[in-house]
Amino acid sequence: MKRQMIHVLFWTTVLSCVFYSCTKDVGINPLIAYSDKALFDSCRNEKAFAYYQNNPGTVYSGTNGPHGAFKLKFNKIALTALTDNGKLPAGSIFPNGSMVVKEVQHNGQYAFMYKRAGSWLWAEINADGSVAYSVNKDAGAGCINCHSQTGHRDLVVSFNFY
Repeated sequence: MKRQMIHVLFWTTVLSCVFYSCTKDVGINPLIAYSDKALFDSCRNEKAFAYYQNNPGTVYSGTNGPHGAFKLKFNKIALTALTDNGKLPAGSIFPNGSMVVKEVQHNGQYAFMYKRAGSWLWAEINADGSVAYSVNKDAGAGCINCHSQTGHRDLVVSFNFY
C-alpha cells in the first residue's frame, strides 16, 4: 500500500511539472530574440519594413560611411517617429523596438541598428548569415564614433546626407 502511494505521488508530481512547464508565458531564453540570427531574420522580412521615403528603388551612394552604396529601410515602429519628409526631427529619438537597416549593395550585407531598452544594438550580417559584427560587441569605436556626427538624430546619420 505504501509503495502504491509513493508511486501515485511520484507520477502526480511529474505530471504537474509537465503541465506547469507547458503553460509558461515566457520562453526559456527570451534574449534569443535579440541575437544576431534573430535580428538578421527580421531584417529580411520585407513585409515588416518600408524603404526610406517609400522608395525601394533608391540606392544611396554611401560615400560618407564605411558601408558603400546601400538601400535604407525602417521597421514599422521606427516609421512612427519619422516626419512627413521621412526624417527623424533633430533632437528626437526612436522608440524602443525600432530597427534601421542598410542593405549594402556590393556584398548583400545587412548593417542594422535595433533599439532596445533605450540603447542601440549594432550588427553587420553577411548575405550568407555569417556575422561580420555581432550585437554582442561593444559598439564604441566600431559604430558610435561615426554615428555620433552632428545632426542629433539618435545616432542615425543617413538623414544628414540624404
